[in-house]
Amino acid sequence: MNPRTLLLAIAALTTAGLTAFLVQGWMEHQRSQMARAPEKAKPAGNHVLVAKKNIPRGRFIKPDELLWQAWPEGRLSPAYATKGERKKTDFVGSVVRNSLVAGQPVTDEAVVKAGERGFLAAVLTPGMRAVSVKVSAVSAISGLVFPGDRVDLILTGKFKIAGASKGERNLFRAAETVLTNVRILALDQRTDDQKGNDKAKRVPKTATFELTPKQVQMVSVARNLGNLSLSLRSLAKDDENGTKPDEKEDKVARRGKTVTRDTEVSRFLTMGANKKKAKITIMRGGKTSVATVAKEGPDPTRLRKAIRDALKDTIRSGDRGNDNDSGGLSASEADRGDEN
Repeated sequence: MNPRTLLLAIAALTTAGLTAFLVQGWMEHQRSQMARAPEKAKPAGNHVLVAKKNIPRGRFIKPDELLWQAWPEGRLSPAYATKGERKKTDFVGSVVRNSLVAGQPVTDEAVVKAGERGFLAAVLTPGMRAVSVKVSAVSAISGLVFPGDRVDLILTGKFKIAGASKGERNLFRAAETVLTNVRILALDQRTDDQKGNDKAKRVPKTATFELTPKQVQMVSVARNLGNLSLSLRSLAKDDENGTKPDEKEDKVARRGKTVTRDTEVSRFLTMGANKKKAKITIMRGGKTSVATVAKEGPDPTRLRKAIRDALKDTIRSGDRGNDNDSGGLSASEADRGDEN
């Protein structure tokens, strides 16, 4: 064999062996890289709408109380609301029929939606009652109150005072806080608090409240005594009792404590009241004097002056009758005592 041909054959075999070796090494390296690479995440399953926190029975569902949660494919129920098929807004504003716990799927059977039969009964707290009263644009705060708000009920009217003597005023106008912290269930036939639709812009003609059976009777009497007005309460801490409206001890309406008469509003109504006089008898030792004051609503300044003058007359009479009476007061001492 030609030496040149032999050398070429040896070179070719060497090149082929080296190439095979390099290819095998590269393949081993690729296999090791693939073994170390993390597995790709499996596609996520369906997402189900669940309660983000515990929601008690009769509560209006709010957007921040719901969330989408991944749910195993094998445990998926046709009743569940899945992402892509349903929306959160389908359940926002509905009332929870039975209490929901955090993580529990929200279904159509678990809630009652506005307009459905039994919606108002689901909103009512157990043991409470619903009562409706007529309201106007003024008494309903120009339509700026909504279902779920809390208000005070103010009764305004004319009231006759029994037992007034002849010539005395016996008819007064007054306002009284009948109930405080009253929960509004509905305005007209609207039970949701959405403010963006056209119906929400209408001023309501009736308001439905949540009250105890006794308070329902009180409101039934109050609406026949005069006009009922609504006074909107703040959602922030109330200085009156130091609690928030949504706290346990403040969920039920309470009896009001304040009354305002017309004489507290208008000074004109008190003018001329001092024409009717009453007598105050002041006795000091064996001396007696009489002071006349207004019988109805006496002016405190006039009352003090009348008593002071009568006391001075009594002291002067006592001083003239018995100059040695050390137990008495002088007129100047009476003046100083009145000034103090």
